Amino acid sequence: MRHTRRSFLKQAALGSNVLFGASAFAPISNRLWAGDSAPQFPLFAEGEYRKIDAQERSYHISCSPDMFDVNGDFPEIWRDAGVTDAWLCTWFYGYFPYSWEKIDNLLGRIKSAGLRPHLISVPFCHGGGALDPRSEGFPNLPPKHWKIARRWDGSENWGFSWHSPTDVEGAKAIRTLAARYGAFDFFLDDDFRFASTPDLIGGCVCDECRRDFLAKSGLEESRWDEVLDDVRNNSETPLLHAWVDYFCDRLTQCFRTYRDAVSTVDVGIMVMYMGCERAGIRLDDYKDALFRVGEGGFSDGWYGTEKFKTIELYSSLFHRRFCQPGRAFSETTVFPEKSLSAENMASKLAVSTICDVRNTCFMSGLVPIAAENWPVLKERMAREKTAHAKLLGAKPKGPFKHFYGVSSRYCAGANAYSLFLALGVPFEVCDEIPSDGWTFLSDPDALAVERGSLTSPGSKLVARLESSAGRFAKVDEEFDALFEFRRSIVTTLQENLIPYVEEEIPIVLAWYPDVNSLYVWNISNEEKTFHIRRGDRLAAIKLGALDSQLADLKAIS
Repeated sequence: MRHTRRSFLKQAALGSNVLFGASAFAPISNRLWAGDSAPQFPLFAEGEYRKIDAQERSYHISCSPDMFDVNGDFPEIWRDAGVTDAWLCTWFYGYFPYSWEKIDNLLGRIKSAGLRPHLISVPFCHGGGALDPRSEGFPNLPPKHWKIARRWDGSENWGFSWHSPTDVEGAKAIRTLAARYGAFDFFLDDDFRFASTPDLIGGCVCDECRRDFLAKSGLEESRWDEVLDDVRNNSETPLLHAWVDYFCDRLTQCFRTYRDAVSTVDVGIMVMYMGCERAGIRLDDYKDALFRVGEGGFSDGWYGTEKFKTIELYSSLFHRRFCQPGRAFSETTVFPEKSLSAENMASKLAVSTICDVRNTCFMSGLVPIAAENWPVLKERMAREKTAHAKLLGAKPKGPFKHFYGVSSRYCAGANAYSLFLALGVPFEVCDEIPSDGWTFLSDPDALAVERGSLTSPGSKLVARLESSAGRFAKVDEEFDALFEFRRSIVTTLQENLIPYVEEEIPIVLAWYPDVNSLYVWNISNEEKTFHIRRGDRLAAIKLGALDSQLADLKAIS
């Protein structure tokens, strides 16, 4: 994000009407929310505001004030495509870089176009190494009194510095916004975590954090090097669990400070793809919050592989275990703004349909999605909304089991065993290893099974690893091996009248027996014609590249 944020901040420094005079980096207001005082520019009339709990598929856009400078007609373009809600960037890691006047005008512009307004922030400075301009000579880092985080490998990163007083100042920013705008919804951007990437164990090893961790974990100073060794070596031990739990406690408390700042502000978090406990996100703690399920694939090169489409689906299915469908949001992102084709971005909408994520949020950093992309998005948005209407409240069922256990959530490594989702066999998401079907294990869970700390009550286990104890079958995560495995179980599928794609091609097939429906998604870049078999009945389906379709199960029943 360096380029877009640099451009934005330079523009703010040079020409914006900036809060608190000429500074482009105005700190938060000292004015606190006074509870009984009326907001200056309320976003909603009295009694109009309602917390989000979508009962149908809805489409949202995340936008920055600079987008309106690119094209003043964007609100109408978004609205005409089917977008109903707009989230405007406000507070950035200690600063309000835009003037109140500009924000007021743009919120009014959003409302005049018939879109429902919401606010968004970047609370800690963007993580993942996406923003580190110290050598560039301009101040887009947090204020100097904020403390930088020091990772266990010795590196430093601003993106995860939630040491005091960042939470206090973040809560003050919410109060400042509430004093001006009244009730609203407020997302914390996806730097709300302590790991720089989805596959790493995060944390801070500064003296302050070290002392606090040891004290709260009841450990002697002599155990510190042992803790660091377990984290560095990704050894699942009680010490590693204590480390992760400590930072989960801290991040949860930080969230609660934001959430409790003002009772009329509904605060949610954006979770990176495969984000979980190893990143400080104890997922159970956010079940009632607004929740953006983690997605990735922000460019064609990243999203273009079949494997990544399945890991994106896997991540969304995983996160939906922990959030309510009407409060769940996608992270349908393109970054940089022209790096993902409209066709690829449209195909991401299938993920939310399968998972019953009812709020799609289009994102592109601080630079807008090109206006010419919206006709492609509009057509797919309408079709996915129609298909989703049939699946509301329904969960996919099937003999293939999606299970991501505690070991995988605490240990480093986000490359879940996901390609089985594209074998054309129905699947379901499980909180625990079930007693039936075939459960595909990611590597840390497979190691836990091998140790005997995780067991199956009956489901046949499949992993990428070799089991010396014979506790699971080894099947390489590549299509040749997986389709060979599928051939070994086809008879069982037929005998149990389980629908499946007869051809050996990468197709996602989701089965919703409660609503008598199938949903198929072609994850390849070529048109496919194939057949769904159920027992001795066949139904032919033709799908364009990256396309999806809702099918009536009656055709093959």
